[in-house]
Amino acid sequence: MAEHQWSPPEHQDVTLHQPVGFDWELAGTLVAINPPQPVWADIRFTNIPNVLHLKCFAIASSEVAVLVQTSWQGRLQEVLVDRDYVFRRRLDPNAR
Repeated sequence: MAEHQWSPPEHQDVTLHQPVGFDWELAGTLVAINPPQPVWADIRFTNIPNVLHLKCFAIASSEVAVLVQTSWQGRLQEVLVDRDYVFRRRLDPNAR
């Protein structure tokens, strides 16, 4: 019986656009939000001309900024966003 050697599949590297976040020094002290709260956040990414309105979860906040987690592009990213661009979102109680 012939032996086959396994090799990983070859995929092109996907460009991961970087979020343009709020300045960490201006944010002040962040306080954890437990449990994380569902929010909408308007986030700008490099090389994308428009601001994206994304589903996120707020995990920490200060008086001027909110740290959110988003999975846009299929990867978990944390972005510090100006509080003025973060809006509460309600989860559908009937969703699985």
